[in-house]
Amino acid sequence: MMMIRQASVTVMLCLAMSLAIAKTSANPSVAIHEITFDGCHFKMADPDQGRITGASYFADLNPNARHPFETWIQFSCENPATPEVYLKLASIKLTGRGWVLDTSKEDPNYPSPKTTFYALHGKDWEGAGTTQDETDGDENRRTRAFNFCIPHKQFALCGSIQSVAYLTWPKESTLPQVIQLLQSIEFIDDAQVAPANSSTAPSPNH
Repeated sequence: MMMIRQASVTVMLCLAMSLAIAKTSANPSVAIHEITFDGCHFKMADPDQGRITGASYFADLNPNARHPFETWIQFSCENPATPEVYLKLASIKLTGRGWVLDTSKEDPNYPSPKTTFYALHGKDWEGAGTTQDETDGDENRRTRAFNFCIPHKQFALCGSIQSVAYLTWPKESTLPQVIQLLQSIEFIDDAQVAPANSSTAPSPNH
């Protein structure tokens, strides 16, 4: 009788483990992109399964939009990361109160009423970015751009996105997805650098 009872418990435990594994593997997968270039080495979690080419990220972040467009992030690794870099590339500056919009006249892309500041928060880092609305051209084709910088040691991981929205259809903006992607960034500090621009998806047990 004892052997039968032990066998029944073992079968129930195996069944429970199988059900748990099946539930985990049924969850939508998230691609983990690991990227290294020009001294910057980082990874980011991507639920939209975008693709990496060189130092660029491409994805269709809002495929159900009535006016869809591909989102393209062009990364750059700035060394050293100086106040001039943050001003030129993202119109931001670091103060004793954290990152703020830089309204210096030296900014080649001087902020206008169409400029909006966004604080970015990640694992062991604080960064920022700004959107800039087009003011010229066909009103139906005007877009909103986004530029950002994330400091790490003497480097800054910066990036530009030519379009995160058509101004005429703001509800179809991909900026929320872009910010979520950027805030998943984790910098990697190790002596052995991984192959450039590798992209992997985690196993269900991770």
